[in-house]
Amino acid sequence: MIANYFAQSIFCQDKTARPCQKCLTCQQTKKGIFPDLYELGKNGQELSVDNVRSLIYSLSLSAVYGGHRLAIIYGMDNINLQGANALLKTLEEPGANTVIILVSDFLARLPATLISRCQLLKFQPLAQEDMGAWLDTFDFSPAERETVNNLSFGRPGLALNIMQDKLGNFKKSCNFMIKLLSGGTFYFMQALDLWFEVLKKEHPEYKVYELGALTKKYLDLLEVFLRDILWLQLDRPIINKLYQQEIASLASRFPKENLLKNILSLNSWKEKLKYNVSPQLLWENLFLSLK
Repeated sequence: MIANYFAQSIFCQDKTARPCQKCLTCQQTKKGIFPDLYELGKNGQELSVDNVRSLIYSLSLSAVYGGHRLAIIYGMDNINLQGANALLKTLEEPGANTVIILVSDFLARLPATLISRCQLLKFQPLAQEDMGAWLDTFDFSPAERETVNNLSFGRPGLALNIMQDKLGNFKKSCNFMIKLLSGGTFYFMQALDLWFEVLKKEHPEYKVYELGALTKKYLDLLEVFLRDILWLQLDRPIINKLYQQEIASLASRFPKENLLKNILSLNSWKEKLKYNVSPQLLWENLFLSLK
């Protein structure tokens, strides 16, 4: 979010308030369609050496509007060594009026040679009280605001993503997860089959691991539900206050030991999504182990 805001400030046509977020270039930049803005790694795009070289070539061309050229590379912690090495010389000697922003959630995963060529800007999470005061300015119920606060972990950008469409997408995902956890073996196998059939039709060009990447947010959500079910059994405060009643009804269905085992194994399931493993088979095995 900050990277995009910074990009708008560079390209903005307003000479007094930059970014104005109203001019044509600000609107184009916000949508990611401004000619002198290059984005890589967005929406699960692979940071392969070929894609990195293609970006470097684009940055070597003259700016369409004769000013700055800006590249934003998302998910840098997923770049392989070949892709990172291909980027080194450009980071060390970028062209005139060229800005490159690397966005990473896990700095420790980046090669030291790459980090040494960058200026680091670290973002710290807001205190829960400050997040709460900010969320009070939005028109949501207390349970909705508390749930967003708990799930965003002090990150306003993540909170805004959760709150989009008046929490519509979040509620839809939660209802889907509750149905999977509530149903019997036949139901969830059938539901997963239908889910992946739709995903494959919507993204026929996606590779297996790219299809799996689309389901990662649901694995994160499943982790929240399993943790809340366990916490409720232990008389601890839960995260998803909005679905407290539904979580309470699920609590009797899962033994504590089984919940703890599956929560601890979820990280390994998430790692498997990055490789050429069938995401549907992974989800089926995960739910079978839960049941």
